[in-house]
Amino acid sequence: MKVIIDQIKEYNLEDLKEFFKNFLINNEFFLKSNKILLKPNMLQASPPEKAITTHPVFIEACIVAVKELNPNCVIFIGDSPGANFINYEIVLKTTRILDIAKKYKVEIVKIEKYPPKKVNDYVITSFIDKVDCILNLAKLKTHSLTGLTLCVKNLFGLVPGTNKVSYHKKYPDSNMLAENIYQVYEIVKDKTLSFLDGILAHEGEGPSRGKPVKIGIVAASSHAEAIDIVITSILGFSVDFCKTNILPLRNGVQLQDIEVKGKVDDLTKIKVPLSTKVQFLPNWFKRWFAEHIYVKPEIDKNSCIKCFLCYKSCPVNAINKVDGFFLEIDKNKCIECFCCYEVCESDAISLKRSLLHRVIVK
Repeated sequence: MKVIIDQIKEYNLEDLKEFFKNFLINNEFFLKSNKILLKPNMLQASPPEKAITTHPVFIEACIVAVKELNPNCVIFIGDSPGANFINYEIVLKTTRILDIAKKYKVEIVKIEKYPPKKVNDYVITSFIDKVDCILNLAKLKTHSLTGLTLCVKNLFGLVPGTNKVSYHKKYPDSNMLAENIYQVYEIVKDKTLSFLDGILAHEGEGPSRGKPVKIGIVAASSHAEAIDIVITSILGFSVDFCKTNILPLRNGVQLQDIEVKGKVDDLTKIKVPLSTKVQFLPNWFKRWFAEHIYVKPEIDKNSCIKCFLCYKSCPVNAINKVDGFFLEIDKNKCIECFCCYEVCESDAISLKRSLLHRVIVK
């Protein structure tokens, strides 16, 4: 396994184009591909400066590089952005990805328009059968459940619509969820080349409610798990902090066995979500205080715009309509998956920490 890393401080089209070309120019698999899907992170309708989605210039540089190296291929852009797939057009416009697609006459694909299929009991879009190659354009972000969301997690967007919610319901434990997200990646890994946009990253309450932070790093590899393991380490975390790394680590992929080409200087230390800070506690302690150490989502009715994305995203139906209009969260049913928090586009959902959580988790 090999990972290419470069430090690029700004979204400069020429610098990024050369980064993509240098990786792709010797990849025979890519050069022989006739149909190529670009899979960015399009989690929600947020502008690029919030660092919630893959930056449009990063995507543009990829398109330009692909067209120069493989001019006869057909390029698609597609994703399934959580509960926000209903507002796909708004997501595309706000993230400025639609502008890039129009500029280069790249076809936009809505994942939900293609029938889902099951592979080894995992649901994924059948559109993957229509392309020869997937260019995975991930965003470097923290994540309240998986620690970090990098290249492996980005391919979870190939699971259409509300099928993603069912994973949270079936695997409420974050480690189990991460392992099964990795299994989704396994389905497409043989036709996937991965790239990471970490120029402007997202820290704190990721993947959508934190803050942008300049990191100035990009990475590329034929192995998404290799990028994730290397980047997790470079950021100063133990490699299993990113929970989608746990299964490949268990299967024998080790940091020392990954060849890293490129050098990075000391990077800005990023802030992690509150929910991940409780992980240091011993298991017996977590079990003993399980009912008292928690972080629960709460809806601010004054900020809520009644889009009902949170209501549609909850895997355990813990969000109820009151009088058919207002929304309330049943904290007894809530499994702390934070799907509602992740999809809310009006900052109407906050995370409320229990007293014991505030005392213990600084």
